Amino acid sequence: MKRLFTLASLMLLVALTANAQWRKTWDFSKGYSEETKANLNADPNWVSNRTDENGVTTGWKDNAKMYGTLQANGVNIAELEGIDFGSTGLSGNSNYLLDPSSIRVTRKKQEFSLPKLAAGQKVTIVAKSANTTATDRGFKGNDNMEYIDGPANGICLGPDGYQKLVWKVKDDVEDSVDIKISTDAGGLDIQLIMIDEGDAPEVVEAKKVAYITRSETLDSDFAYIMLSGATDVMNLTTIEASADVTLDSLLAYDAVVVSPFVTAADAMVPVLKSAIAYEPMVNLNVGLYEAWGYGSPVVTDVTALTVDETAAANALYEGLPDADGLELITDGTLTGVKLGDYFANDTVLAHAGDAVAVHLHNPARNAYILLPFTAENILAADENAISVLPLNAVQLVAATKKDITAVGTPSLTQEFYDNATKVTATVTNKAAKLYYTIDGTEPTEASTLYTEPFTLTAPATVQAIAYADGYTPSKVASLDVIIKSKAAAPVITAVNNADNTEITLSCATEDVDIYYSYNAIDDQAFAQKYTEPIVLREEPCTIYAFAAGGDYVQSEMSSQAISINSINAQTLRIDTLAHFDANETDWFVDNTENGGTGKASAYYYWGKSAWSYYSTEVDYEETVKDSEGNDSIIYHYKPDAAAVRVVNPNNENGWILKSAGQVLTGELQLTIESKVGNGATGRYAETAEDILGGVPSKGAITFGGKTSGEPYTGAIESTVKFTAPFDVVTYIGNGNGSGAAIMQVEVSADGVTWDSVGVAKMAGTQRYYKKTRVNVEKSGEYYVRLAQVGGSTKAQVYDVYVLNNGEISQAYDPNTGIEGISGSAAEVLRSEVYSLNGMRMNQLQKGLNIIRQYRADGSVKTVKVLK
Repeated sequence: MKRLFTLASLMLLVALTANAQWRKTWDFSKGYSEETKANLNADPNWVSNRTDENGVTTGWKDNAKMYGTLQANGVNIAELEGIDFGSTGLSGNSNYLLDPSSIRVTRKKQEFSLPKLAAGQKVTIVAKSANTTATDRGFKGNDNMEYIDGPANGICLGPDGYQKLVWKVKDDVEDSVDIKISTDAGGLDIQLIMIDEGDAPEVVEAKKVAYITRSETLDSDFAYIMLSGATDVMNLTTIEASADVTLDSLLAYDAVVVSPFVTAADAMVPVLKSAIAYEPMVNLNVGLYEAWGYGSPVVTDVTALTVDETAAANALYEGLPDADGLELITDGTLTGVKLGDYFANDTVLAHAGDAVAVHLHNPARNAYILLPFTAENILAADENAISVLPLNAVQLVAATKKDITAVGTPSLTQEFYDNATKVTATVTNKAAKLYYTIDGTEPTEASTLYTEPFTLTAPATVQAIAYADGYTPSKVASLDVIIKSKAAAPVITAVNNADNTEITLSCATEDVDIYYSYNAIDDQAFAQKYTEPIVLREEPCTIYAFAAGGDYVQSEMSSQAISINSINAQTLRIDTLAHFDANETDWFVDNTENGGTGKASAYYYWGKSAWSYYSTEVDYEETVKDSEGNDSIIYHYKPDAAAVRVVNPNNENGWILKSAGQVLTGELQLTIESKVGNGATGRYAETAEDILGGVPSKGAITFGGKTSGEPYTGAIESTVKFTAPFDVVTYIGNGNGSGAAIMQVEVSADGVTWDSVGVAKMAGTQRYYKKTRVNVEKSGEYYVRLAQVGGSTKAQVYDVYVLNNGEISQAYDPNTGIEGISGSAAEVLRSEVYSLNGMRMNQLQKGLNIIRQYRADGSVKTVKVLK
């Protein structure tokens, strides 16, 4: 059997030799075998990470922690076999991304080992940073290796793209050793791992190619003569164009070549038409287009091809010095083609005059290519062209040989409206066409073509099928469409008691659930489910409610402004005196001289470790009895004044961070959701009442660990006093999955002695946040702080507001809400947006908003806006 030794074949064999016991090359640029892909798709421990234009998965990521020899569907992944992946640094998932041309290792300190190597052997890695701006991502070898070539310190700078890094096993290693390579930081794409010069060259079988011709013309067929001589590349079998041959028999070949001497009357012509896109094909016969109904010949007055710069880079022209202007024939003129609808969107690789001369159809799967020869001009073929183009074309299309599979089954979904249902059909193969019926009959290509979602007003069974070039038809998808009516909008009933308002929600439609919010959420997954009357005491608001469930379409939204008898223009406190928020501009503070480390996503202000609150000076001694009745002395130490540490913001804003031993971390890029979590993973409100009046700002200060047996000392303190009475509002998230911190709101007249005025609540669910309003019913001026006094770690403080009764509060009318305050017509210099409860917002939110306008003449106008 003839075999070819080419660079392309060698690289292909990297995948074919994956099961060898000894291996020196892992070339991920060649992708994964069909078997590996099938195993990855079948294994729930691997999930899709990317798809191609047809919706077919081309990249995978791990969905479970795995190490050692990586497997998919219980089978070793051949392309990774021989690499032992370590467990260090791994997370529960997404540690490896198997992309079409690389494998990404995503974690810091992630490691892998290679087979036993001897002294002096080299290991080469070609890799790049997955982040084009990162400057800290790279690799390092273990003590058995020395780094001998590549970027400094093994760091792959993001802007530099792929880099080659080379290590050598140290010369003093006596026995063969396992070498280990680890990441300095995660997010690195590995394209190649190679030991020494890589695997020895391998061989591949020559392609089986069918040449469709008329035997009496072979001596005059220069294309056949050239191809039949390439016995190291292909085994060429001639098939008579008049033979009774089926498509199934052609599928046994790696490619089919159609001779320019085949005529439209030959028996094979219809079979060849049916083979396009199902079997790789090189057509050397322009004359068949009319017989196929796929176009018509165009006689030109040229002998050379016109090839643009992009097309010239195609593998078809490899080995030719200049594709543009290539003389295809030396006598006569070329015949091109005017493409019909079937080929209309193909890639054109050359023109002959204004006609298409060379075009490529279905390039990724059982490709088809035309070379514009005819029986009349083949004898005048240019020697360079005829010796290169047909061979390149056969190799090009044969490389795209794929098994014929069915189009994926369409997906049918229905979306309900009041007495009408919209049906949407989708299919993962983006080249597929969908056909459907609604009368109970099975769909075919003669059925209605699906072009967009359609609406039904009566129950029906929708069936759909997908067809795509090069695939067999999909299975039939079926959907029983039902029609629903809309539920009645809920009725909101508010009863004002002396110090609270009790809200009852009801619906005239039976067997539905009612959901409510204070910011017009219309998604039942993220609104609060109503189970009992709602009692509000602290803040007037607008409540929104809708009904959903059962066999009904979700209702329209109801809303109602809620007042509270005990709150009026003199008692309401929604004017912002001060606002602490963990924004990156203020709190990404460079505190390296005091141990600070990290980045904006997690900056440890004094380092990651706690320090001692106590000094070495004894405060007092305590004598206690031990378990045997003997006296035992316990020494109590004085607090260490030097333990107190403070971080000031980059821009003075009236707040500081303080600790005497507890770790504080700025997680300044946390983004919250203005929705109720209801069990979803994320930074959600625990209840609708936690969104009442506004939502937390971006970023949080996380209260971390302390020295065992010592007190919590972390605090956020104001550096200015506020005149009481006032309210303190906090938004605190729970970063701990097993407990909650005890966070206390405290005030102080002198900044030394602090009194508790209330506890700031935390959610019981990890990452959820909770809002607390604490009333400070005092007189005089006070500093404010939020301090941890007990519980667990990882309280995440988003905001601390100090609110009083001022201009906005005094404009409140229980009957009409916030009334506009008169102002001049002078130019507005800036505007600030507040929630109805005085929380400063970045932008308008759904529902009522308060806008405070600062004007050029010094006046301020406050208006309310409904979004």
